[in-house]
Amino acid sequence: MPLVGEGTECWRPVCAVQLDGDIFQVTDKIPEDESWAFAPFSRVRCVNKVFADGRGGLVAVAYAIESHPCYRLLKDYEGRIFRIVFADGEEAVVKVTHVDEEHEDFIFDLRSTNNEQKYHSSPKEAAHAAKFADLVSARLEG
Repeated sequence: MPLVGEGTECWRPVCAVQLDGDIFQVTDKIPEDESWAFAPFSRVRCVNKVFADGRGGLVAVAYAIESHPCYRLLKDYEGRIFRIVFADGEEAVVKVTHVDEEHEDFIFDLRSTNNEQKYHSSPKEAAHAAKFADLVSARLEG
């Protein structure tokens, strides 16, 4: 994983699961004293690199959000209503207003949810953001 703000090129070995070819999902969390180029639990595209000590390894070079099974559906139907399920068990009906590839998230207006407590401090008309890493399924409604 490339580190950010170190002054020189620096990398940290991280745990990741290979999803397909050059696409991996990061499974580590960022230590408090580091900044990573890519978020934990994100899908990243990796390439081989030879490091200064002569050893080789894979490094993350770009987000690979397009590999998420729900990405294309939400992107193609921005502005439509979806029934979604999150990893924490929440089921919600939302209007997806924007899909952001760079930050691997999507913006939505909440229509209904089985977890009202999660939104109790938000204004009723607030927009919300969710990471694709937290999304289990999405189904277009109507």
